[in-house]
Amino acid sequence: MIADLCSWPVARATARERGLAPVTLGIALVLVLIGMLRGSADTWGAEAFSGFGSFWFFLLALFLGGGLLADEVESGHAQLVLLRPITRAQWVGGRLVVAALVLCIAGGAGWASSVVASFMRGGAGELAGRLLVLPLALLPALGWLATLAAIGAFTRGWTNSGLLVAVRIGWALAAFGLPLAFPKLGLQPLIDVIGRHFGPQDALMLARQVQYHERFEPSVIFWDLAWLFAAWVVSVRLFNLRELARRRA
Repeated sequence: MIADLCSWPVARATARERGLAPVTLGIALVLVLIGMLRGSADTWGAEAFSGFGSFWFFLLALFLGGGLLADEVESGHAQLVLLRPITRAQWVGGRLVVAALVLCIAGGAGWASSVVASFMRGGAGELAGRLLVLPLALLPALGWLATLAAIGAFTRGWTNSGLLVAVRIGWALAAFGLPLAFPKLGLQPLIDVIGRHFGPQDALMLARQVQYHERFEPSVIFWDLAWLFAAWVVSVRLFNLRELARRRA
């Protein structure tokens, strides 16, 4: 089943290209340092994914997803690889799975350093909550990575990262500015609804619900999983269409 979705030779090549890149290793080190320096007894190891750490973690996702498919297509390397007995879905899967694995390893390293730092500062309790932080923080990041792959299936170079950043900034400005600019229209409820479905959602709030013994709302997990799966399927479909169009040209 896994072999039908992912080509391991493609995965190994992607691991060397993206996983061992200086930018990847540098950002991973920054996340570890943030965890070590800012880990506290009551944050449950979330420093690498919130506040200052969230910027670096999202930057890592942008780097891993930027040109993930387009670079290989435009260089002609993808066409050479696809002459072998592998499907386009396996090629896309090999690229995406390894990028996701690298993202998880870097995020896990930052989380682990933060947990160790918090233990050293007296935060040894609530082990279940601390373990919950890692998958909840990684899930939306994986969704954004898959989104970058889907966008990159039909754009050139690193345009996918630029488009994603532009759309997120545009939405943030609209969500903040429109209710202030047009207060009589009562746009805030509509913006809140759209915001809950605008891309993968922050699942770390579920860990905070556990921490403060609030009502647990798992719908965010289901939404993020659905987004991740849909983005993967779309990336494969769009890449198929792109290659078919190229061959007909």
